[in-house]
Amino acid sequence: MEEIDVVYLYEKVLRELDVACAVKALAKRLYGLRIEIVQQNHGYPYALRNFRPRVVVLPFCYQNRSNNIYLTNWRKAIFFNLTWEQLFYPGNQTAKTPRGNFAIHHVIHHAWSDFYADFLKQQGVPEQHIWVNGNPAYALYDAEYRSYFKKREELASQYQLDVDKKWVFFPENYNWAFYDDGMLNQMIHDGQMPDDVYGMKEFSARSFEEVMRWCNVLADSENIELIIRPRPSTLLDDFIEKIKTIIHTIPKQMHINQHETVRDWILSCDTVVSSYSTSLIEAAIAGKSIYMLEPYPLPVSLRQDWHKLLPHLTNEQEFLSSTLGKSTKNTGKSLEQWARTTMISRGDPIRNLTDYLARLCQGKINRPLIPSRKSVTLPGRIPFPSWILFEYRRLITRLRPPDAILPSQIHPEYKNDVVNLVEINQRVNQWTELLSNDIHRQQPSQGQHIMMSNL
Repeated sequence: MEEIDVVYLYEKVLRELDVACAVKALAKRLYGLRIEIVQQNHGYPYALRNFRPRVVVLPFCYQNRSNNIYLTNWRKAIFFNLTWEQLFYPGNQTAKTPRGNFAIHHVIHHAWSDFYADFLKQQGVPEQHIWVNGNPAYALYDAEYRSYFKKREELASQYQLDVDKKWVFFPENYNWAFYDDGMLNQMIHDGQMPDDVYGMKEFSARSFEEVMRWCNVLADSENIELIIRPRPSTLLDDFIEKIKTIIHTIPKQMHINQHETVRDWILSCDTVVSSYSTSLIEAAIAGKSIYMLEPYPLPVSLRQDWHKLLPHLTNEQEFLSSTLGKSTKNTGKSLEQWARTTMISRGDPIRNLTDYLARLCQGKINRPLIPSRKSVTLPGRIPFPSWILFEYRRLITRLRPPDAILPSQIHPEYKNDVVNLVEINQRVNQWTELLSNDIHRQQPSQGQHIMMSNL
C-alpha cells in the first residue's frame, strides 16, 4: 500500500471533475503533491487496496452513512469536506445539514461564504474546523480557466447544431418530479416534513409539464437551437420518456443532451433559462442573458433569496418573447454582483484550495482530533461492541477480492461518472498545459516538495 498525500473523492463528473483535475495539476506543479482522484461510489476497492492518504477530500459529509467505507479504512486521515451543495432551500436544508459526531467534530468543512460558515457554526461545528474560501466552480468562468472548455463551433459540429442560430440553454432542475418513493422516504427519514416533500414533487411535476409545452413551441422556430440538459443524476431515458408523455414528438430543434459540463454550454450559449437551478448563478457570472421559469408560484419550501435578483417568466408569451428575440442583453448583473461579493471575494478559490491542501499535508494547519472507532461505526444487526464491529468490517473489506466489493454493473445513475485513469490523466495534462502559462505564480522551492503520510 502506497503512502500518498491526498485521495480526492468525487461523486459527479460534470459537477466536480474539472475542479479536481485543475487542483491536481496545480498541486503537482507548485508543491509536488501526489493526489489521486477517485469516484466515491465505485472507485473504493482500487483506492483502499492501493493508497494510504494523509488527507481525504470528500464531496459532501452530512453523516457517517455517506462515508463509512472510507472511515473504516482511513480513520486516521484528515477528512476535508468540499460540500458541493451549499445553497439550500427549506425543502432540502434539513436533509443536507451535517449531523453526528464525525461530521461535527472530526471534519474540516469548506465554505463558499460567510453565511454558510455561520450555518455550520449553528450546527455545532467548531470555528477552527471551518475554512471560508469561495466556490471553486464559479472561478472556472474567469479568464484564466474558461479557455479549457469547448468552444461554440466545436459543440455545434459535435452535436449537429447551427452555430449561426440563437442558442437557448435550459439546464433542467425539476428534480423532485423524478424522485421515486424510495428517495422521498429517505428525505422524510432525514428530517424533511412529509407535506413539504410531496408538495415539492407535485409542484415540480406540474411545472415541468407546463414548461415542456412552452419549449415545444419555442423549438418550432427555425431560428432557435434549444438545448435541454437534464440533471446529471436523472436518467436520460426516463427524462425523454417523461417529455414524450407531454408533447409526444420531440421537435428537431429541441436537443436533449446530458453530455459536456454545464460550463461548456453556458459559455457557448446566448440565453440561459431554468427553474430554481443554481446554474442560473453560474450563467450570471458568465454574463449571460438569464431568466427563471415560474409557471406556478414557487412554494415556500423551494424559495431562496437569490431568486429575487433575476427576471422571472411566468407564462408562455413572456417565455417566447424573451427567448425568440435577437437580444442577448445581460439580465443577471444583480445576481452576478451578489455571487461575486459573497462567494468569490477571497481571491481565486481553486488556487486557494490547492494551497490549503498543501498546508494540510505539511502539517501547518491544526487537524481535528482523530475520531474513535465507536464514533464512526454504524450499528450492526447483532449488538457487538462498536470496536469489534469496526475491526471486523475493516478486516472483511481488506480480505475480499476486488470483484466482491465493486459491483459487477455500475448503478445507472453513475454510469457517466466512473472515469478511467487514462481519461483523468488526460484531463490533468490539459489543465497542466493551460495553467503552466501563468507567469504570476512563483514555483515553490525544492524544499516544498512534500510526500507526507505517517498514519
